[in-house]
Amino acid sequence: MKARLRPHLSYANVMATIAVFVAIGGTSYAATKLSGKDLRAHSLTARNFHKNSVTGAAVRESTLAKVPQAVDADHLDGATAETFLVRCPEGTLPADDTCIEISARPPLSFSSALHECANTENQSGPGRRLPTYDELAAAFTHSGITLSDGGELTSQVYPSTSRPGQVEALLVTTPTGGVALTPDNAVDPHSYRCAVDPRN
Repeated sequence: MKARLRPHLSYANVMATIAVFVAIGGTSYAATKLSGKDLRAHSLTARNFHKNSVTGAAVRESTLAKVPQAVDADHLDGATAETFLVRCPEGTLPADDTCIEISARPPLSFSSALHECANTENQSGPGRRLPTYDELAAAFTHSGITLSDGGELTSQVYPSTSRPGQVEALLVTTPTGGVALTPDNAVDPHSYRCAVDPRN
């Protein structure tokens, strides 16, 4: 057996065999010893990754192109995404998560003001409404609108102490949120603004 093997054991054969073992051992070493610190930035390409092996946290979404099949991704039934953003209707401004009319309306009693706001806009469903104290005070504090002389009506009411069965409406009387109560009658009318929810 030795006699038969000896002719095949040349320097080249031995070195080739050693090279194979070194290559296999080196690959194994690299696979077990390499870490993220050993890699240079942008040194790996798509060919270095298995399909679907890179997931959410590792992907910068802003670099992704639009999915080819998403032909209508920028529209919904022909409307752009911008048309679905909510905003305050014309003539109103945002205040405390609602929209308040920029211009005050002429003085009315509380009940009449409620009625006028509810009948604003020709739409199916609720119309506008009187703002709460918080909404109206926020509008004066942050939006730069001017308080009407004599104060402006809110939607908040309290039982009248002088007229049983009647209510008194809460007024905002100063730009910093001062208040007063006023009876619900035509003798003592006050200016008001209507509130409306943002819409698209």
